Amino acid sequence: MSEHPTANENPAVVYPLLKDSGNQRVLREWLTAHDGYVVADDKPVSEAAFDLCIVDQLALGDHSEAIQTAKAAAKPALLPVLLLVSDLDQLLGASETQLLEAVFETTVDELLSTPIRQAELEWRLQSLLRLRNQSLDLQAQTEKLRKFKQAVEASGHAILMSDTDGSIEYVNPAFESMTGYTQNDAVGESTRLLNSGEMSVEHYERLWGTITDGDTWRKEITNQRRDGSLYIADQTIAPIVEDDEPIAFVAVQTEITERKQLEQRLSLHRDIVERLEDPIMLQTLDGEFRLVNDALCSFAGLSRTQLLSDDEYEFMDPETATTIARQKRRVVETEQPVEYSVEPTFEYSDREAVFYTSRYPYYEDGELAGTLAICRNVSDLENRTRQLQVLDNILRHNIRNNLNVIHGRGEQLRESVDGELEAAADVIVERAEDLLTTSEKSRAITDVLSETVEPTPIDLSRLVRSAAEKTANNWPDADIDVSAPPQLGVSGTKSVDAALEELFGNAVIHNDSDEPRLRIALSADEEYATLSVRDNGPGISEFDRNVLESGGAIDKLSHGSGLGLWLVYWVINRSGGDIRVDCEPHGTEITVRLPLAPS
Repeated sequence: MSEHPTANENPAVVYPLLKDSGNQRVLREWLTAHDGYVVADDKPVSEAAFDLCIVDQLALGDHSEAIQTAKAAAKPALLPVLLLVSDLDQLLGASETQLLEAVFETTVDELLSTPIRQAELEWRLQSLLRLRNQSLDLQAQTEKLRKFKQAVEASGHAILMSDTDGSIEYVNPAFESMTGYTQNDAVGESTRLLNSGEMSVEHYERLWGTITDGDTWRKEITNQRRDGSLYIADQTIAPIVEDDEPIAFVAVQTEITERKQLEQRLSLHRDIVERLEDPIMLQTLDGEFRLVNDALCSFAGLSRTQLLSDDEYEFMDPETATTIARQKRRVVETEQPVEYSVEPTFEYSDREAVFYTSRYPYYEDGELAGTLAICRNVSDLENRTRQLQVLDNILRHNIRNNLNVIHGRGEQLRESVDGELEAAADVIVERAEDLLTTSEKSRAITDVLSETVEPTPIDLSRLVRSAAEKTANNWPDADIDVSAPPQLGVSGTKSVDAALEELFGNAVIHNDSDEPRLRIALSADEEYATLSVRDNGPGISEFDRNVLESGGAIDKLSHGSGLGLWLVYWVINRSGGDIRVDCEPHGTEITVRLPLAPS
């Protein structure tokens, strides 16, 4: 069917359907000559598009079923039909009831007797077309209302409509889901149904003052659900105005409880981050700063605005910036945290610091988005460490020199005396040797604890074979068997070789068997390399087991073997590994795990 027909813009499409060929020709000529009408295409009624049909009695008999079908298909819009009758009195007199029921209710909307005056025909056609236009307008408005209702029902925002007194007239499904009140619960109740008591009286006075004046209100509000729990919503209330007066109000709520809670947590975290004296920064995958705290700005000598969207090359020496860039790449490539130390020189400030940095992968919506770094200023600790290293070197140097003197004199004494004095000289020499050994182990531990914690890739298979070979050379009577792959890369500190030599040597030294055996096996899974060291000795003490597994018994440390096991513990621990000790009926099995090197 054509759109709303008007005399000027869209002429009405009229379908002349007259059995009398002469009348059909005259009617078509009149319609063609009239600016307000267009004759429909010469198609059957079931296929033609038209706004109004003119039919005579004879044609009605032939096409009544097709006309009824076309009118039914057009509903709810009106498709008017004008019936031309040659003898109106005869038609009405023949069967008035039959005409009203069978014709007017299903087929014909109005009838006109012939002969017809042009003015009468024009008036009747315009009257019927006005009815059609009104029906089309009503149909369009009904369709818009239907779509609007569907949109409101499907909306993810809670929608409430009330009268001007605040009595609820409608709520949508999202409102039911958000508040716990069904439509039956809410309709007819006051909007105070949601009042949580959290908002002030002045808040509601301003709200009602705004909307009753015809203006829109938008504020956050804390409401109460049916179960008594509270929720925060971004609420917009707009008046529905008619003749410049509000006749109803519509409120739209979007729950923002989680967002507000997140904002509060972020605000708290931001305050904490800003108050820290250690630099904290969030950087993109390209290394650009997205978040920096005041501490970083202070060290860099630049404002937050100057730092954002730049990187470390902007304010520190290129060598340190390159080191940091390399560490960021490690985090991005492995998606694992890293730790490292740097001592940068700042271009825009005279501050000096040694930073021990922990850098972590940062995700947004489950996707890797950058790195987060926390830089602890360990300058004072670094200075104290260096001072202690100097003190340690001095003490060890002096003690070692004196022990060498005692050891030499003890050997001289042992060669020149006999009896009880010789035995005493043996004790002097033996204890001097123990103290010298302890001094060497102390130095090794000091080196381990002083080195930068930055595990690097190492070939564990090569180190295991080398340490086993040294142990076999030092104790040729020991039966040592090694099972290891040709190559196995792990992540560890530079002192892993010293820890292996201590572990293997300790297993042989304290083995009281006539035929000491040592079985060394190296394997790997998807994440870790596993080293098994099994001996047939008397078993390990609880003291030494505690040292190896947890680094415990520090206040009870009193002998050289314990000091050596401490070396093993610290090396493996600082390499990101762990140790387990299993005591067996005839020996001990020590299992060491180290993380595999990134591929």
